Amino acid sequence: MDKKQENQLSMFYATQKTLALNEAIWNTVPGMVSASAEFDTNIKSIESCVERQVIDIRGYAKAKGEAETLMIGITLAVAGGVRAYATVIGDSVLVNKMNVSRATLLRHRDSVIAQHCQGIHTEANAVVASLAPYGVTPAVITDLQTAIDTYVTAIMAPRNAITLRKGSTAELKALIKDTNKVLTKRLDSLMASYALSQPEFYRDYHNSRMIVDLGTGSSESGSTPVPVAA
Repeated sequence: MDKKQENQLSMFYATQKTLALNEAIWNTVPGMVSASAEFDTNIKSIESCVERQVIDIRGYAKAKGEAETLMIGITLAVAGGVRAYATVIGDSVLVNKMNVSRATLLRHRDSVIAQHCQGIHTEANAVVASLAPYGVTPAVITDLQTAIDTYVTAIMAPRNAITLRKGSTAELKALIKDTNKVLTKRLDSLMASYALSQPEFYRDYHNSRMIVDLGTGSSESGSTPVPVAA
């Protein structure tokens, strides 16, 4: 949310408060009731967009690091057990497949690390019935798969969060435009009927409709109390 949007939202809140304080005056007018309800709904939607925009995504990197460490740790333990087994039975092909270290895994890009670990899992699972003497049980194989799945989810999370944030930015712009339309085309128009019958309400409403630059305390629109329709 940029500065202009923050100022707009502050105006929405001020107008919403004025309408709420004077609800007894207008709550028997269907047009005012429906417009006010839509105005309130839009404000809630704007708040949801802002929440998605401001969420700190740095925690995703920490979660990915933790998931990676666990996955690599289990992978190396499984590979070590399979390598020992393959050495005993003289399977040099399998020995070479299990010739993996933390450094070799970390040379890969994120998604490739996961696939390398998945390959170790596949090879180990094929001979798991013979691996118990080497410290690799079906439960360990299951733990490895869970660790791989957790890691894959972790590497996707930041991208998904960034995509969601971008979508929220576009949605916010549209919501603010629509909310201004509810005000200028409906509520502002309906307020004209209260100019004589409820002058205090009429005055407070239009005062609340002023957009104030919160950084300077001055009106963005000078002496114009009601913003131009979006």
